[in-house]
Amino acid sequence: MARHRATGKPSSITSELFASVDDRLVCLTRLILACSALVITLIDPSEPDRLVSITYGALCLYVVYSATVYLLSLRAALSARSRIIHWIDVCWYLLLVSLSSGTSSIFFFFFFYAILVASFRWGFREGLNVTIVSAFLFTIIGYATAPAGREFELNRLLLRPIYLLVLGYLMAYWGGAEINLKRRLALLREVNALSNPRFGIAQTILTIIKRVRAFYEADTALLILGNSMEASEFQLTRVSIINTAAVQDEEVETEALPRELAQQFFALPETVAAVYTARRRLRQSPKASCHALDTTTGERLSAAREACTSLAVLLDADSFITVPLIYRSRSVGRVFLSAAHRRFDYADVEFLQQVVEHVIPSLSNVRLLDQLASKAAEHERQKIARDLHDSVIQPYIGLQYKLAAIRNKLRSGTLTDVTYDLDHLFDMTVDEITGLRHYVRGLKDTETGRDHLLSAVRRYTEQFQENYGIDVEVVFQTDLMITDRLAAELIQMVHEGLRNAWKHTEATHCTVRLESVDSYLVLSIENNNAPPEELARFSPRSLSERAESLGGHLRVERNGQNRTIIRVRIPL
Repeated sequence: MARHRATGKPSSITSELFASVDDRLVCLTRLILACSALVITLIDPSEPDRLVSITYGALCLYVVYSATVYLLSLRAALSARSRIIHWIDVCWYLLLVSLSSGTSSIFFFFFFYAILVASFRWGFREGLNVTIVSAFLFTIIGYATAPAGREFELNRLLLRPIYLLVLGYLMAYWGGAEINLKRRLALLREVNALSNPRFGIAQTILTIIKRVRAFYEADTALLILGNSMEASEFQLTRVSIINTAAVQDEEVETEALPRELAQQFFALPETVAAVYTARRRLRQSPKASCHALDTTTGERLSAAREACTSLAVLLDADSFITVPLIYRSRSVGRVFLSAAHRRFDYADVEFLQQVVEHVIPSLSNVRLLDQLASKAAEHERQKIARDLHDSVIQPYIGLQYKLAAIRNKLRSGTLTDVTYDLDHLFDMTVDEITGLRHYVRGLKDTETGRDHLLSAVRRYTEQFQENYGIDVEVVFQTDLMITDRLAAELIQMVHEGLRNAWKHTEATHCTVRLESVDSYLVLSIENNNAPPEELARFSPRSLSERAESLGGHLRVERNGQNRTIIRVRIPL
């Protein structure tokens, strides 16, 4: 069994990454609403009908606040994705309602802006929170500040909060559904990019399982693989979250399971996916909810409760979903996601099945390419064996013949001068040893990908410094696991990145840095003299294409210290 633990908060696909609207558009809309409210109240002064000067002052301050936020967003000095901003808007609207006509205030409609921003920026839960808080506080403040006597409108006091709750809930649901859809599309795109033969089949499977677990916010992700259901041994991969006092630890286990033990995880029929949730009533009488789905026909089944209950006991989970892995109409394994404080539903099962169907062909291609690489390695070994026979063994057989001839001359007892023969034999031996050294140097493959990469980069940077007079510093993380094929691509990236620094800048010093950051391999090439403004947006096409071929991406950054950084991020 192999086990390792990755400390720190695990990476996941969060809703922050999938905004439905642009940050600047959100801030501009706020500014337009604020200016419109001020202009409308000036044109039609029927409202505010009390505390007029204070209300106008509050409106002017809100316009100034909106303009400030918009200007900061233009300069990228403020992120409109901060949760606190839409809550500040709610406070402004409550203040304007309290200064105007209470429940009859025209500023009531501004609450929908805050709900829309929260819903489409942060999802259903945040939008619902803003809706409930806005409706509750509007009711209290509106009632407390509403005019007394006949001018008090009870129907608005009752109708507007209900109106706000109903429409706010719909907005929150709509925004949450759109964010969830974007997250699903991003996951499908990400797992497809991770299916890279350069990382090997085992690393690819492990990385995909990690991404799926993080997406569903599950406590444990379990993958059981076998060539077929009749296989004598199965491979188990488990990714689980362990909560500690400070952070969350992500623990990974891989081990071989005997067929008898693995069969317990296949209690459901081969083509059936299921979702299970344990429910407990107030009297502690357990009653579980279990729903099954035939992945081949799409038909919902009702006779899987007993099997799901046994799986829940085996997984020690209150809630789980499981999906079969079908390859060429044959079951080759199962995926399980379990959680203690999260309920799964049919939508989760259906999407997980889509992910599996999306990944299985890619994994098959990775396995095929890996097998092709193994066969290529076998072919190369055979070629080396032939080269050794022709280039090494045959010359030494010739040396053996020469030595035998000299020995025979000396044994003959006649006075024979063998000086010429010995000199010729010596020269021949020197030539063969020199050729053998060159041959062995070419075959030398004892270095790991990381060591090969580091030595190759250092040799190139020394040559680069001599040729172009630019000092180069190489900083590599020591515990990286890099294959030879990936190292070859990174070497080419370093070559082109340094050449770009020489061609397009007046740099005198460059830094090449390779490190692992949040499950990404990050290669940074930094120089100390930024290019002109028109070249600052330059993106090297060849480098970008190499990064994309590895499932990664490239960014050209420019910091405040007049330095340009080419940063390549490749998923591990």
